[in-house]
Order: sequence, then structure tokens, then C-alpha cells
Amino acid sequence: MTKKINWGLYFSVVSINLTSFITGAAYSWTSPVIPKLNNPEKIADNPFGRLITPFEESWLASLISVGAAIGPILSAIVVDKIGRKKTLLVLTIPMIIPNLVLAFAKNINLYYFSRFFLGLGIGSVYSIVPIYVGEIAEDTNRGTLGCCISVMYVFGTVFCFIIGPLLTIKSLCLVLVVPAVLFVLIASFYVPESPYYLLMVGRKEEAEVALRKLRKSFDEKELEEMTKNVELSKSVKIKFGEIVKSRIIRKGVMIGSGLIFFQQCSGITVIVAYMQSIFEASGSSLKPEICAIIIGMIQLSTNLVTSQLIDRLGRRILLLGSLIGMFLSHVLLGLYFWLKINHFHNIVSHLFWVPVCSLIFYFIMFTTGVGPVSWSMLGEIFPTHVRSHASTFVCCFCSVFGFFLTLFFPNLAQIMGLGFTFWGFAGCCLVGVGFVWRVVPETRGKSLLEIQQILEYGSIKN
Repeated sequence: MTKKINWGLYFSVVSINLTSFITGAAYSWTSPVIPKLNNPEKIADNPFGRLITPFEESWLASLISVGAAIGPILSAIVVDKIGRKKTLLVLTIPMIIPNLVLAFAKNINLYYFSRFFLGLGIGSVYSIVPIYVGEIAEDTNRGTLGCCISVMYVFGTVFCFIIGPLLTIKSLCLVLVVPAVLFVLIASFYVPESPYYLLMVGRKEEAEVALRKLRKSFDEKELEEMTKNVELSKSVKIKFGEIVKSRIIRKGVMIGSGLIFFQQCSGITVIVAYMQSIFEASGSSLKPEICAIIIGMIQLSTNLVTSQLIDRLGRRILLLGSLIGMFLSHVLLGLYFWLKINHFHNIVSHLFWVPVCSLIFYFIMFTTGVGPVSWSMLGEIFPTHVRSHASTFVCCFCSVFGFFLTLFFPNLAQIMGLGFTFWGFAGCCLVGVGFVWRVVPETRGKSLLEIQQILEYGSIKN
């Protein structure tokens, strides 16, 4: 018997993750744009009429993370007041206006402000989308649907890698306005609000209507369990002292922050932002933009595979395999650049394949575990009453850390050399293996209530 696809649920998840597509495109925007701003042969196409400096380059790449650190704070203020969907709709405005400004700006300061305000909008994506998806998903497909944020993020990245080199900066920015407008139209009319949120504000009838849209068949027991979960959460006051005392919240924040910390320490933000520049430094015979497209396509394919494996193999095994694989990739990539910088030309000439193959392997490993699984678990591990606040903290932490990594990467690469920089990423991945092994629980097939019991008691209580 063929299993029927829950089209209403999947449509809502994909639609809400149009914001993830925008986020991926925003972060990878610098990869095709910075080479255009540094190309002396096409100075006529440069909106500034001059080449940008390394200082300006690093700020263009990193300012989006500053805005992304503040975005979750803004969303946390309203997400439990106006709802998950409406918050995303409001914060789509900072995704539309900055791209319009970037399309016509001729001043580097306008680029700075636009990248910062774009970050305000996309920063809310990582704090709200995992919450929304975690709340509307079923226990059997929460992992798969949670991976959609990573799939759509990579889709946006690949999209920018492919069309970025072909378009002018102005055309690229105008094209990136389209998915934001599309999201506003679809979400406004066809995507339901989270039933959990509707129950939190006492709108049980609307919660039932939303749940009917999200399920093939309505189950009264599921609504009752949601109601029970919300009522238990409401009985706990959100005070700093209570949060510090709560084992569930402490452990949830530790797991969420730890996963995002090691995700960022694996170098993903830096590698995406400086993809073409890294390939140019490697001296690969392939064009940097072609290498970026190849890796992006492989990353997208692997994400799709991971979304099918996460609810079959579980979270822990994917995280562990991912971190070990990225460790090996960084060790090999670091060795290549160390040999190149230290003028081992005879050896390097035979290792021309290493940069491309290492980064391909890196992205395969990243997208089979740490990339999608970390965000998927972020929508699972926090109690309902602190989910938005805890997710905000983790996302701010992620963005601040990503900002410093992206800002100082060119300086680190210049001072330490690319070899030692990638070896540093390798060391962080190895520490991450120990963290996942000792701290992160398996959540496959568990309800949100069961996951809270595991965090508090170490097992499910009858």
C-alpha cells in the first residue's frame, strides 16, 4: 500500500523555508560579488568605479552576521505575541529593501548598511523557522522536515553561485527580491499559523483548523497532547532564576549552543563567503566560479539525501560521521596550503586535485550531519514556554561567532597562513566529536514531550 503524502504539511514547510533560500543567497552573495568588485579589467561594471580594499571586503562579508545577531532579539520580542508566521512576514521587509538599495547604490557605506539590515531579516529565520517546523511536524517526520531549512539554504547558495557570475551586481540584487515577495504572497494566504502558538494564546478552535490543514486526517489525541504540553509550559514562569535552575533548559541551551558553535567552527560561514577567493588562492586549473557551482550542487544533493536519512539513522550517528569527515577534509586542505606556502612546488604540482576534492568532501560531510541536523534539533530540544527565547540566544550566539570568523578570516589567513587556519578548523571538529558523543541525546521518533523527559530524567517516564 502506497503511503499518502501529507501535501498540506509539506507545502507549509517548503513555503516558510523560502526565507531560508533568501538566507543562503544572502550569505553566498559575496562569493560572486567580491571578485566583481576586485576585477581591474571590468572597472566599468564596478558601481564604485574603483577596486575595494581588503578591509572593505571583510566588512562586506561580515556585516550581515552583525545584523543576524540582532534579528533574533527583535523576533523574540514579538514571536509569542503576534505568532511565528506573522513575525516572519514582518521581518521579510528587511530582506526586500536592502536588496533594492544594493541594486542601485554607488557608495560603499550604503552597501555596509544594506548588508547589516539584510542580516536583521535573515537573522530571524534561524530562530523562528526551526520553531515553526518543529511545532507543525509529526513525530515520524520532524527530522526530515527540520532538514528543509538546510536544503533551502543550500538551494539559495547554489542559486547565487550559478547566476551570480552571469549577472551584474544590480541584476543579481533585483533577482533576489523575487523569492522574498513570493514568500509574502504565499505565506499570507496559504500557510497556517502554528497550532502550538494558537493554543498558547487560547485560540483552540483556530488551532484545530490549522491542524486539520497540516494533517491528512485529524487526530483529537494529537490536539490533546499539544494542549497538555502548552499547559505544562504555561505553569512555569519565565524568570532568569528559574531558567538557571531548570535542568531541561540548561541542557537544551548547552546542546543547542554547542551544536551551533561546532557548526560555525567547522568554517562553513567563512568558506561560503570566500569560496571563489579560496579557489583562486589554491591555483586550481578550474575556474573558481565553476568550482563553487560544482560544490554547491553536490551540497544540495547531499542535503536532500540527509533529509531522508535523519529519521532512519538518527541524529547522533549523522553528527558524529559529519564531524569526523570534516576533520579529515580540513587536515588535507591545510596540508596542501602549508606545502604551497612553503614552496614545495614539486609536491604541490601533483596535488592539484586536493583543494577541489577536499572541499567537495567537506561539504558532503557538512550536509550529512552538522549542517541540517543542528538546525533540526534546535526546534526539538526546548520547552514550549522558552522555545523562542532559547532559540534567540542560540541564534545570536551563532551570528556573533560567524561575524568574527568571517571578519578576521583574511587576517588569520595572512598571519597564520591558510594551512594553519584550516588545521584550526580541523581541531574544532575533533573536539565536536567528543561533545556529541558525551552530551547530545538521540531524538529520533520522539515526541516533543518525550524529548523534554529525556533531557530532564535521562529517559522517558511513563
